[in-house]
Amino acid sequence: MTRAVILLTLVTMLGGCAATISPQPTPQRPTAVYVADYGIHSSLLLPTGNGRYVEYAFGDWGYAALNHCLPQDALGALLVSFQSALGRRYVDVQPGQSDPHPVHPQPVKLQVVYVPQDRVDRVLQELDERYQRGGQPVHNPENDTDYVKDNTEHYWVGNNCNHLTARWLEEMGCGVHGLVVLSKFEVVPPQKASGPELARNKITAPTMLSNSGSD
Repeated sequence: MTRAVILLTLVTMLGGCAATISPQPTPQRPTAVYVADYGIHSSLLLPTGNGRYVEYAFGDWGYAALNHCLPQDALGALLVSFQSALGRRYVDVQPGQSDPHPVHPQPVKLQVVYVPQDRVDRVLQELDERYQRGGQPVHNPENDTDYVKDNTEHYWVGNNCNHLTARWLEEMGCGVHGLVVLSKFEVVPPQKASGPELARNKITAPTMLSNSGSD
């Protein structure tokens, strides 16, 4: 617990730092995905075809799905979460617009990244299968998202939604480096981030959980 409190304090002090996203210079069959920053948490909007995007959200079950959002709930979610949650909602591109514009809530920043279509398809399949394993969804009207219990990995301050955003981007061929505890990402031209630097800062794979009670 002491280590977690220290880490949380350091995260607060480093609030101005941003992680950078470096896409591939020439992806095959380039496909637009969107990085949404909601001020505290981040997510990706992935195209599913016919002008529709799907957005997945990772969080603590009580905080994200059940709206237990008091200060002590937030602290508990970051430090001693007992159940992770995976949320999903769909966003349609409105007539006259070329990009998705999520509302309720609306991101404070939305950036586009072009990645290979086959990588997008792979991540979409992975997330859909993971969501289907979660059982009966619970709808949260506050953020218009359907949540299921997620036992694939443990949610805490050192493995939150922003870490997953970074890992999903890496699965789609992007380089990600810098502090990913926070939702601040900045898309940069590929040539601005060197290979060795990206290798040193590569996001590690998630720890698999064997059961739902291990949080």
